[in-house]
Amino acid sequence: MSSWYTMLAFMMIIGAAIGGFTNFLAIRMLFRPYRTFYIGKWQVPFTPGLIPKRQGELATQIGKLVVGYLVTPESIYNRLTDEKFKRETQDWIYAKLEGWLKKKVTPAELLAQLGVENPVERTNQSIHRIVEKKYASLKTKWMDKPISDILPKELAKTVYEKIPEIADHIIQKGIDYFSSAEGKQKIRVLIENFLKNKGKLWNIVQMFVTEDQLADRLQPEIMRFLYNPGTRDLLISVLSEEVKKQEQKKVSEYYAGVNEEKVLSFLKKSASDLFPVEGYLHKPVKELIEPYREKLVNTAIPRLLEAAGEYLAEQSGEILKRFKVEDMVRKEIESFSLQRLEELVISVAKKELVMITYLGALLGGLIGLIQGIIVMLTS
Repeated sequence: MSSWYTMLAFMMIIGAAIGGFTNFLAIRMLFRPYRTFYIGKWQVPFTPGLIPKRQGELATQIGKLVVGYLVTPESIYNRLTDEKFKRETQDWIYAKLEGWLKKKVTPAELLAQLGVENPVERTNQSIHRIVEKKYASLKTKWMDKPISDILPKELAKTVYEKIPEIADHIIQKGIDYFSSAEGKQKIRVLIENFLKNKGKLWNIVQMFVTEDQLADRLQPEIMRFLYNPGTRDLLISVLSEEVKKQEQKKVSEYYAGVNEEKVLSFLKKSASDLFPVEGYLHKPVKELIEPYREKLVNTAIPRLLEAAGEYLAEQSGEILKRFKVEDMVRKEIESFSLQRLEELVISVAKKELVMITYLGALLGGLIGLIQGIIVMLTS
C-alpha cells in the first residue's frame, strides 16, 4: 500500500513540475527567442517568439486601437473643454508666469539666450526698414493722385465752410489797416510810386493836388470798397476757386523740390523716438508688464486660453490626422527593444505570470494524481 502512495506522490510531483515548467516556458516563448534560428536551410520551429514574430502586426493593431478608441477627437475635445482641466491649466500658467517674473529678466537677456546679438541696433534697423518700406508704398500709391483723394471729405467740407469766415477776417484786417495812420501813409507811398514814373503827368498833377490830398481822397474809396457786400462775395468766390484749383493738383506738384533724404531721416528719428528701444530692452519684463498686469491676468490670459482651447478642440481631428498618430505609434512599437518590452511586461504583470506558472503546476499535479488513481484502479 505504501508503494501506491509513493507512486501517487511521485506522479503528482512530476505532473506539477511538468505543468509549471510548461506554463513558464509558454510565457517565455511569447518573447523568446528574439530572432529566427536555422539548421541549414531549415527554420527551427517556434523561432522567433510570438511577439517578435508578430511585432509589426501588433504595432499596427495598437496604433489603430490608440487612434480609434484612446486618443480620439472626442476624448481630446472632452478633455480640453473640461472646467477642471481649464482651471488647472490656468493656475499652472499663472505659477509659471510668476516664477519667471521673479527672476527680473530683461528682454535683452531673453534675446541673448535666443542667440540674438545687438538687439537695440537690430530693432532700430528693423524699424527704419519698416519706415522706408511704408514711405515708398505711400509714394507709389498717392504721388499721381489729386490732393482731394488724400484729404478726408469732412476736412474739405470744413475748409469750404470756413471760407466766408476767412473772407470776413481778411476784409476786417484790411479795414483796420487802411483806416489807420499807417494805412494812410501806405496809400500815399503807393500813389507816389505810381506817379513817379509818369514824367510830365506827375508834374502837372502836383500843380493841382498833393500826395496827401490824393491819399485823403483815396482812403474813403478804399474803405467803401471794403465795406461793400459785393467785395465779400468776390473774395469768397476767389478763395473757393483757389481751393478747388489746389484740390485738383497732384500730390507730386506739392512734393516737388522736397529733400527726400531729410524727410526719411525725420521719419526714422520720429519712429525711434516714439519707441525708445534701448529703454525697453534693458528694463525687467516685470516692470514693463506691471501697468497691464491686472488686465493680463484677469482678461488676456483667460481669453487666450479659451480661444486656444476652442481652436484645438475644433481642430483636434485635423491635428491627429496631420500628426499621423497611428503611424507614429506603429513605428515606435516596431522600433521598441524586444528585451526592454519583455522586461516591461513582466515587471507590470509579474504576480499574474507567477500565478499562471503556479496554476500550471497545480493542474499538472492534479493530472498526475488522477493518472495515478486510474493506474491504481486498473492494475
